[in-house]
Amino acid sequence: MAARPRLRPALSAAALSLALLAAACAPGPGAPSVLDGLLTGAEDGQAIVTPRGPLALSRWPAERPRAVLLALHGYGDYGPSTYGAAASEWAARGIEVYAYDQRGFGRNASNRRWPGPEALIEDLEAAARDVQARHPDLPLFVAGHSMGGGVALAAAGEGRLPGVAGVVLLAPAVWGGETMNPLFRASAWTAAQIVPDQRFSARASPVTIYPSDNIEMLRALSADPLHYANPSSREFLGLIRLMDRAWAAAPQDRIDTLVVHGAHDQVVPERSVRAAFERLPGPKEFAYVSTGWHMLLRDLEARTVHRLVGDWILARGLPPTASATPAD
Repeated sequence: MAARPRLRPALSAAALSLALLAAACAPGPGAPSVLDGLLTGAEDGQAIVTPRGPLALSRWPAERPRAVLLALHGYGDYGPSTYGAAASEWAARGIEVYAYDQRGFGRNASNRRWPGPEALIEDLEAAARDVQARHPDLPLFVAGHSMGGGVALAAAGEGRLPGVAGVVLLAPAVWGGETMNPLFRASAWTAAQIVPDQRFSARASPVTIYPSDNIEMLRALSADPLHYANPSSREFLGLIRLMDRAWAAAPQDRIDTLVVHGAHDQVVPERSVRAAFERLPGPKEFAYVSTGWHMLLRDLEARTVHRLVGDWILARGLPPTASATPAD
């Protein structure tokens, strides 16, 4: 892997948008989906029901569950793509995992149609109620990667996750509020007014962003038509507004929270993640992974993060002798 490139002092809106997102590879048209290989051990074909309509869902059941985890992916991605490998390991350890495709992404009919921050947060609120109803005797945890981390933090801080035992923020998109350069914010607003539907490709970026050291995984993503990483100006501004909400909500998040950041993350600035962490008033823990990149659950050393998150959840779940089953 080449050394990390030095970022230029000023980035175009297109380059900045790519720097904020979970992947640097645009999908190839007509390529086969890699979904089947991501659903090992999963029950698929289910849906999370929300007021705005159902969302595609995958579930990894645990034989003797001690906790249940509701997981959110990042921009352009989808549930099993982010969590497939990790979910199989967590389920084997007693953590039942649900990963749904957020509105506007993945297997949903709304793929590539930006829903807006409120819809994403409202969907999480409904999904958490759904999973709690399925497992009333299990502690519920919520995990979010990148954009999903911004959604999770906003929902937690806005009081929309009642009863949730803990929140895991994996390389969260929290580059908002006072941590964002006003010039970047102004550029994003201007582009959204002038060319709102213009999409930007990684190839158009003046800098190279490496989201992971797992090149084989990145190539597979680039061939998956369910995955994409070319945000429009409208979506880029929407992501900034989502991060602003997460930043503003952080001081009200009193849920036990684990924040995980990789030492090699070139997508979300470490200073922004640490600044958001400092704003959290409740029980919290910051895990700095020396081998981690942005795609923490899919890097070459991803199992380090799998174990870290699993240990954190199980330390707060039911004791090993306890068991629970889904509600009828």
